[in-house]
Amino acid sequence: MTGEDTAADVVDGRTFSGEDWYGRDLSGARFVDCSFLDVDLTETTSAGALFEGCRLAGVRLNASRHEGSGFVQCTFESTSLFDAELVGCKLLGSRFTRCTLRPLRARGGTWSFVQLRGAELGGVDLQGVQLVEADLTEADLTGATLRDCDLSRADLRGARLDGADLRGTALHGVDPNGPRWRGARLDLTQACTLAEALGAVVDL
Repeated sequence: MTGEDTAADVVDGRTFSGEDWYGRDLSGARFVDCSFLDVDLTETTSAGALFEGCRLAGVRLNASRHEGSGFVQCTFESTSLFDAELVGCKLLGSRFTRCTLRPLRARGGTWSFVQLRGAELGGVDLQGVQLVEADLTEADLTGATLRDCDLSRADLRGARLDGADLRGTALHGVDPNGPRWRGARLDLTQACTLAEALGAVVDL
C-alpha cells in the first residue's frame, strides 16, 4: 500500500514483499488476491478490513488486534499470529499450514470451513467462534478454551481435546470416535449428545 492508497480503495492482485508495516492501522482496507511475503504486520490494528483470496507467507502478525475484519479464503503459510487477538472476525474457508497460532485469542466470528490440519492450538482461547465443518484433523487443542463455539460437522479425527473446555459448544455431526476427549469439560447436553451418537440410550 502506498501513500496514494486510501482506506476505501480495493488493492487487487498486488504483491508486497519484505515490507515493514509495523503498527499500522489497516481499518477499512481491502485487499483482494494479493500476496504478502515476509511482511512485518506486528502490532497492526484493523476494524472492518478485508483480505480476500490473499496469500500470507512468512508474515508476522504478532500482537496484532483485529475487530470485525475478514481473512476470507486466504492461505497462511509459516505465518505467526503470536499473541494476536481477533474479535468478531471472519476467516471463512482460510487455510493454515506451519503457522504459529499460540497464544491466540478470539471472541466470536465465523471460521467455518477453515483448514487447521495438524495445527498446534494448545491453550488457545477461541470462545464463541463458529467452526462449522472446520478441518481440525490431528490438531492439538489440549487445554484450549472452546466455550460456546459451533463445531457442528467439524472433522476432529485424531484431534487432541485433552482438558479442553467445550461447555456450551455445539457438537452436532461430530464423530465421537474421532478425537481424544480425556479430561475435556462438557455440559450435560453435550454428554448426552455424544452418548447417543455412540448408540447409548440416555435415560434421565
